[in-house]
Amino acid sequence: MRIAYVEWVSLIDFPGKVAAVVWTVGCNLRCPFCYNGELVLPERAAALSPMDPEGLLSQLAARRGFVDGLAVTGGEPTLQPDLADFLAEVKGLGLAVKLDTNGTRPEALAALLKRGLLDYVALDLKAPFPRYPEFTGVKEDVSGRVRKSVQVLREGAPDYELRTTVAPGLSEADIEAIAQAVRGAKRYVLQPFFVPRGKGLIDPSWAGRPHLKEGDLRRLAPRLSRILPCSVRA
Repeated sequence: MRIAYVEWVSLIDFPGKVAAVVWTVGCNLRCPFCYNGELVLPERAAALSPMDPEGLLSQLAARRGFVDGLAVTGGEPTLQPDLADFLAEVKGLGLAVKLDTNGTRPEALAALLKRGLLDYVALDLKAPFPRYPEFTGVKEDVSGRVRKSVQVLREGAPDYELRTTVAPGLSEADIEAIAQAVRGAKRYVLQPFFVPRGKGLIDPSWAGRPHLKEGDLRRLAPRLSRILPCSVRA
């Protein structure tokens, strides 16, 4: 496991849980609006000093009773070849596990669910499926694999959410198209786009582009809720 960062207590990253959060290194997408370039771009990731997974597990064990679970995000965690073994150890501590994923590796996701290693999954939907190449920054159209991952969650996840960070260039019509494409899913969460202080985007030119604001999304959510349960997380 290549883990770059850890946050020991979070009240917002794992619905209903007090959780620790770890960020893994490496991603198979190059979303131009992503602000975690050091986790995505190999030339920047090389400067990181990854944490020792065994030491992290020991500290998690010491925090049982203070935290209920662990959220694993990235980057794209399913690229880690030893992710399943790591999550098995976390589950062995009696902690719940949440996985954040871009959904491009449905077979890996299905294998983790089959082993009972995931309690909650958050799958990012980047854009309407026909616009995926534009918003993922890769030439390959990965939308078919994301669709398969959505089906994997609907058929076998204990709990899950689909979510969209509403990046510059996504219109209300785009968001409605996403909701229609995943009609019947358990829940759909909209997240306003923002760039944390001190961070930059993989494609800096996207930083100044207009985008829907939180108020726009809150006005949109009730309309989407006629399609599937929808909320806004700011």
